[in-house]
Amino acid sequence: MKKLVIIVLLLTMILSIVACNGTSSTPSKPPAKSVNLTFTGWRVEDQGAIDTMNGEFTKAFPNITVTYNPVKATEYDSYLQSALASGTAEDIIMMRSFGVGEVVYKGGDILPLTEELIPNLANFPAGYKIGWTAEDGSIFGIPGGMVIAGFHYNKKMFDEAGITKIPETMAELIDACKKIEAKGETAIACGIKDSWVVSELVTSCALMPFIESDAWVRKLINKEIDFTDSKYVDMLRSVKELVEYFPDGYEGIGYEDSQQMFLSEKAAMYMSGSFEVYYFQSTNPDLQLGCFAYPGVDGPSKGVNIGLATGYGINKNTEKMDAALTYVNWLGSAEACEIFANNVVGFYGMNPDATNLTNEVSKEWLALTSTREGIQMLGYEKLAAGTPDYTTAIADSVYQMLVGGKTPEEAADYMQTQMAWYFK
Repeated sequence: MKKLVIIVLLLTMILSIVACNGTSSTPSKPPAKSVNLTFTGWRVEDQGAIDTMNGEFTKAFPNITVTYNPVKATEYDSYLQSALASGTAEDIIMMRSFGVGEVVYKGGDILPLTEELIPNLANFPAGYKIGWTAEDGSIFGIPGGMVIAGFHYNKKMFDEAGITKIPETMAELIDACKKIEAKGETAIACGIKDSWVVSELVTSCALMPFIESDAWVRKLINKEIDFTDSKYVDMLRSVKELVEYFPDGYEGIGYEDSQQMFLSEKAAMYMSGSFEVYYFQSTNPDLQLGCFAYPGVDGPSKGVNIGLATGYGINKNTEKMDAALTYVNWLGSAEACEIFANNVVGFYGMNPDATNLTNEVSKEWLALTSTREGIQMLGYEKLAAGTPDYTTAIADSVYQMLVGGKTPEEAADYMQTQMAWYFK
């Protein structure tokens, strides 16, 4: 799987799970007797953070304890399939977004969630819930963790280059790049060696100023438009313009190379996501880190690229349904979302009221969503079900444009040809 998925698997974790009793139309009451819930997911690295969150939950609901039993990310899907089939799965299930999660849901062992059963489900924007909404409209998981993608920037290098304003338009971004390169520095740490980087961090971010809202994505998914649409061509054209400020030899530069280039302060900007914050701050505490959303065309962008990483579902066969409903409803609260975000810096719960963060850079990233619509990066909703999948196709199309000499229009036509399986 692509790295953001892994990073975004690195991202996820906690948060809201919602549930439902299946037989009741009203939220369940906490159990009177002591109950221990079991909870599984693929976020092994988040064990400590989830344990902290669960401890806070038990303070509020003393009769319920929660034990988190994570499974290695690469083994999780097979483990879950086997556990559900044998009736040994945990009470609470970490759910992947979109198609992969829906496949598990269609197996019949995950409880469909409703606002009547889990009132806090109503707190989440529709654009966030879509990641765990099945084709029939039922919800198989409450939104858990997300990341935000855009630009990291080095405040010191900006100051030294005389850049006094964070770029809000593409023209301002290009001007900033020119000022940095005039000092003999690399403007943007980025390469196109890794397909997932091209798909999730470069083109999905670059699409934001042109589509501005999820409405364009809905048209694409519904096959009302395709990849030859003028907005998609404009995105490709802007990538071709921006790549002039990538490092020399960007064709062979991979994710780790770009990451280390920015971390070692050899580049002023870095196209990536909020999930890098903790690593950057712990590895180079002197790095004066800032962030900004991919700029708009004539003004600040109206959309920002997000990755819907994890959601949380309930094992329909649990014998502890009242406790499970209580737990997942709490996970959808602003309190739980803030505990999550403050313990997994750079990842966020999706309750819009969860804004009380302690890390200033993490807070800056979250603020990008306050005035912009969060738009899930392309590639995971239906577009990964055929061959080539979206990520492979867009990486190839961009390579054909930047290295193979195709025009943006020709690259869009090429992309459409590769993805023709979806539009049949």
